[in-house]
Amino acid sequence: MLFTNWHMSHETRSPRERRHDGNLARITDAAMRMVEKGGLEALSINKLAAAVDYTPGALYRYFGSKDALLAALVLRVLEDVRADVERATSRLGPKASPLARLLAMVHGYREFARRRPHRFGLLAVTMADPRVLLSEPEAAGPVAVATMNVFRPLADALLEAERAGQLSPGDVAERTVAVFALLQGLLQLNKQARFAPEVLDTARLAVFGTRSLLLGWGARPRAVDVAIERAASLGRDA
Repeated sequence: MLFTNWHMSHETRSPRERRHDGNLARITDAAMRMVEKGGLEALSINKLAAAVDYTPGALYRYFGSKDALLAALVLRVLEDVRADVERATSRLGPKASPLARLLAMVHGYREFARRRPHRFGLLAVTMADPRVLLSEPEAAGPVAVATMNVFRPLADALLEAERAGQLSPGDVAERTVAVFALLQGLLQLNKQARFAPEVLDTARLAVFGTRSLLLGWGARPRAVDVAIERAASLGRDA
């Protein structure tokens, strides 16, 4: 509903507002290219202004601070994550079990990291860097909300599995964070995997780790293995 309402309101925007939106997208695209090419350190307001043929002062009319610009980039990355996760689960069909949907989300997040390594890296840096990269509450707040919304389907699958008796009762929020933290940590090893592929098979380890968590939360091995096989078929069918 949120995206539907946004789309409807977008269609009724004035020509001036649509031009503003177009400029905003062009600036964000240029900023994302800078980060993908040179990392977060390559992003500067002065360089970005030159790349889009604006003065720094004009650029600040679109983004009031570098925090606001970084937040916009992270929000775009989170939208990519949401799309990949939704794409994976939608391919299962409406009768898929909660555990199968959960494993499909694991597959979807792995696909995002594989297809968009630089964007995955930006997300990893904003989460793991000891510096506070988003210090302004008005910039950090929407990112926190978007992050929770992206992984809400994961929490919903865990809760449904518990209600169906496939998992023992537990704290759904803690379990959601545990699954996400497992995936995030493992997938950050992709760069090193080429040096030790037999040890750092991150795709296999993501499934193994998720399976271990689910078994620890009371899932039956056979039910988890069926869900793993169903999620694995997504890659074979692609």
